[in-house]
Amino acid sequence: MKKVIILTGTPGVGKTTLAKKLSLRLRGAKFYDANSIAKKHNLYLGKDKFGSKIVKLEGLEKEIGKIVKAQRSGILIFEGHLLCEIKIKGALAIVLREHLETLRKRLTQRGYPTEKIRDNIVSEAIDYCGFAAQKNYKLAYELMGSSALPKVIAVAKGKRVSATQINLLPELVGIIKKEKKFAL
Repeated sequence: MKKVIILTGTPGVGKTTLAKKLSLRLRGAKFYDANSIAKKHNLYLGKDKFGSKIVKLEGLEKEIGKIVKAQRSGILIFEGHLLCEIKIKGALAIVLREHLETLRKRLTQRGYPTEKIRDNIVSEAIDYCGFAAQKNYKLAYELMGSSALPKVIAVAKGKRVSATQINLLPELVGIIKKEKKFAL
């Protein structure tokens, strides 16, 4: 059986950190960074006003689809803020969220320009990635990242179906292992 996990959210919420820890916890899981896939296949349209590369979403979706199709079994973890924008058939989407002040501090430490920080804060505040993931995936979880007991909200077909306090990593591992709805 094959399981595909999409870990997405606004830049700076902790996606890469969580994805790496999760891939270690789920022994044998394969970790893929969406930005690395885009770079490897030169999936760019140009640059935005901040100098960041604009990714060809259709191309990224196609390349991830090839990786998923080639994998016969096991767990695949894909991480990237753009993944809420594309559809990976049968995948479980996990949208990582963060408190706005924590996010502002992280993006400032990364040296983001003020306008780019503002744009990302607004995206997080309106839950842009959460709504996009709900549209593109049959099952999505939203996890609050930095609190001691993060909140997970299961979202099925646009309706919130549960909310519980969890210890993020161990409980997330349990959710992934038990969840049958996204197994391919």
